Amino acid sequence: MMKFTKVAAATLLTLAATSASQAVELQISVTNLTQANYFTPRLVVAHNADVDVFEVGQTASSALAWLAEAGVIDDAQNAASSGQNFEALLGPTDTDNGNNTWHRFGGLAAPASTVSYPFDTMDKPYLSIASMLIPTNDAFVGLDSIEIPTEPGTYTYYLNAYDAGTELNDELNSTRTDITAVGGGALGGYALPGVAGAGADPIAPSMGTGGMGVAVQVGFDQDGTALGSATEVVDGTDGPVHIHRNTLGDTSATAGASDLDSTVHRWLNPVAKVTIVVPAS
Repeated sequence: MMKFTKVAAATLLTLAATSASQAVELQISVTNLTQANYFTPRLVVAHNADVDVFEVGQTASSALAWLAEAGVIDDAQNAASSGQNFEALLGPTDTDNGNNTWHRFGGLAAPASTVSYPFDTMDKPYLSIASMLIPTNDAFVGLDSIEIPTEPGTYTYYLNAYDAGTELNDELNSTRTDITAVGGGALGGYALPGVAGAGADPIAPSMGTGGMGVAVQVGFDQDGTALGSATEVVDGTDGPVHIHRNTLGDTSATAGASDLDSTVHRWLNPVAKVTIVVPAS
């Protein structure tokens, strides 16, 4: 269960009396608690009860798959995601879409960094946040439909890393050219094997290049059957959405199962801290 700390002097009676939602501009801060993983741009959504950014135990939407596999939220980031991303699911950004309003914040958030920004909730009662962890196959950090506090004060939430279940955790460097997706295509990106962010600076120097795969091995299908090519990697799923088991990694940069470094790329939950400041009216 997500840890929750409320820093405000209030009684339970006062909290109950002020639980109704009201329009307010929140100040939201996100702290990356990992030692070496980066967060892609953050999706922040204020919404009604009928909107789900993600739900543990349920199959991920195509919008969540784009975010968790490629860090993509909207058309401006990747035109190929049009009609399948969160922009398609939720509607235009920074708009009252009836049951939601949302915004894409910032670029990469480095390990141990904190990023802050204001966000207008437009009278919506719930808040969700999602961002991909890189380098991973389809890990994301998420805040799932918390009730937006209305009493002035500072509220802190600790967030876990989740596995979208839309891609096998092969932990293979997507910049490699000695192996390919089935059919000969390059690794990396949405609906393709390989970890995202492997070529990004400053992640690239920490990546290995000789791994044979973790959840699925190079040259073999998900069930262990040999493929026609010994250099191809299949793409598969391991859903539904669930708490991420963490990356496995290893300590070899040129061999082993994983191209991730077990001394660098592993994490412990929680992976993020979210602080919400509700201003005095």
